[in-house]
Amino acid sequence: MATFDELQPRSVWQIFGELARVPRGSGNEKAVMAMLKTWATGRGLVWREDGVGNLLVEIPASPGLEHASPVLVQGHVDMVCEKDAATKHDFAKDPIRVQVDGDWVKADGTTLGADNGIGVSMGLALAVEAGVRHGPVEILLTVDEERGLTGAAGIEAGFFRSRRMINLDSEEDAAIFMGCAGGRDSILTLSLRAGKAPQSMVGRKLAIKGIKVGPKEIKGLRGGHSGLDINTGRGNANKLLARALDHVAGQMPLRVAQIGGGLLRNAIPREAEARVLVPAAKARVFKQLVDEFLERVKAEELQDADPDLNWQIGSSKVEKAWTESDTRRLLSLLVAIPSGVLGMSRALPDLVESSSNLGVVRTEGNEVVMVCCSRSSVMSHLDDLAGVHRALASLACAEIEQPAGYPGWQPNPASPLLHIVVDQYARLFGARPELKAVHAGLECGLLLRSYPDLDIVSFGPNIVGAHSPDERVQVSSVAKVWTLFKAVVEDLAR
Repeated sequence: MATFDELQPRSVWQIFGELARVPRGSGNEKAVMAMLKTWATGRGLVWREDGVGNLLVEIPASPGLEHASPVLVQGHVDMVCEKDAATKHDFAKDPIRVQVDGDWVKADGTTLGADNGIGVSMGLALAVEAGVRHGPVEILLTVDEERGLTGAAGIEAGFFRSRRMINLDSEEDAAIFMGCAGGRDSILTLSLRAGKAPQSMVGRKLAIKGIKVGPKEIKGLRGGHSGLDINTGRGNANKLLARALDHVAGQMPLRVAQIGGGLLRNAIPREAEARVLVPAAKARVFKQLVDEFLERVKAEELQDADPDLNWQIGSSKVEKAWTESDTRRLLSLLVAIPSGVLGMSRALPDLVESSSNLGVVRTEGNEVVMVCCSRSSVMSHLDDLAGVHRALASLACAEIEQPAGYPGWQPNPASPLLHIVVDQYARLFGARPELKAVHAGLECGLLLRSYPDLDIVSFGPNIVGAHSPDERVQVSSVAKVWTLFKAVVEDLAR
């Protein structure tokens, strides 16, 4: 196993190592921003901050290239905070435990933060890497991308002067991205009536969760990014739990006392659990029905995408539970909420056009909150998805909140910057890259809303398992993209 200090390009990995030592979950970026300001000041770089906390670091042009048009390099500093159930880690204060395994860098039981720490590190490395000739460069480091792109949404007019932008928040090194989906969240809250547990019923707990099979190996649902991985067919723990309970409720009395799963709206949930009341005389039947249902789903739906689905059923002390009728109302709503791929693009092959993810379910007293993250590259369909959630809330007598979403980034095949990047890629690697749009929310669309004349491309190294503890980034791919990045900024200075 190689050491972190041996990785190349060294300047990029050194900065990434510094980022990994500072907590930077979405909404908790204060410490990492302080570190970045200190880093910039220590190298004589000018920086400024806007009203929502975004940071702009200016890298002066190489001698003789001061009059070149400036280039904006953009990435976000926050990361998704997910961990395996057996991992002890406090994202508010603990550093990420980074591991190097051959050609891959990963974390020990948590998300790594390569999304988008590697992009941030590449941009800042221009300030310390000798031998790269470039014009004026502005590094835009945004906050709170993962929770809803609020940093990019709040960008101030005139905060930067560049009109050409390289976004380093993509995750395939053989592709150049030229568009992205828009997104909108729906937060449903269902109020339920509770009553004491009758003596004729007993408590049971059903948990969909990973199980430890080795010192550091967990077998269970894979989870993943609710945009980039939504087309894989991986199991959504919240949906599987609701379907299993709904299956049981159709055949025997059932009352739910508590239900919850998932931590983030934009991550496919890996774990979920519920505590329920079932007739004491049918406790064994409850287990039999659940086992039969989930075994069938595992064999027929998840055989290839998520073959390690696991669940556990055990006794649980339940003193109160929601009424049987309200339980059916809750389960019907959870089953009806759309989740997964809802349509494929007719414009670009293999691109998911629309999807939704039931990312979070949590119990708050006698209320259940459900958080859904919807995406589409067709804005009218995104509006329709929001309408579907409103209709379901109305039918179930639930409250619903739908914060303002974010726009997509429409592809521009005539982009001068795109042609430069494609030409440099072909020159360096002897093949033309794929031109793609991504079914995820990049900040490009929001920045275009404030700067409509901005010319944008996005590229980045191979990252797999983003938004899950399986996240890892390929070392050789980072080196490849760094080579492309340097060549592009040098070309743009001519």
